[in-house]
Amino acid sequence: MKKFYLFVFILALFVLQYSVLGAFMQSARLPNLFVALAVSMAIIFGFEKSASWVILAGVLMDVGAPWPIGAGTLVLVLILWLADKIKAVMELRLTRYFFVLLYALMVIIFSFAFDVFLKLELGIWKYIFHKTSNLSGLKVDLNYALKLFWALLFGIGVYYFSRSTKVRFLPLSRNKKL
Repeated sequence: MKKFYLFVFILALFVLQYSVLGAFMQSARLPNLFVALAVSMAIIFGFEKSASWVILAGVLMDVGAPWPIGAGTLVLVLILWLADKIKAVMELRLTRYFFVLLYALMVIIFSFAFDVFLKLELGIWKYIFHKTSNLSGLKVDLNYALKLFWALLFGIGVYYFSRSTKVRFLPLSRNKKL
């Protein structure tokens, strides 16, 4: 049952990022919620247990994005691996407030790293296949700072909902005696 809730949550993130937030925000300010999901799952479940879920989220992200399918998935799995290695080096759950600060810092850094790695990957793609890309260079300005801010705010919510999939849910039917 936990897997079903996680699947529905990933679908809800896809709809939220590409439909709901896309209607209310400029594309330059649209946060990448799947990076927050990858960081959250690395902290909660580890790399091995969450790699297949991040691949599913990456494929959904690639379907809605202007880059080739698989480009964002590869970068998202790299972000998952790096977040898992950072989690292994330092204990993130020391105190509640310190953890929120470290998690916020990780979401901001990995959101920036996702954009840098994706631009690097697409540049290599362009060099190898001699194709032109319709994506412009990474432009750091006020819109990009707001994108990282929104990624931080939505990322905290993504973490706490992802963490709730780890605990056992109550059964949907009340026919069974507890």
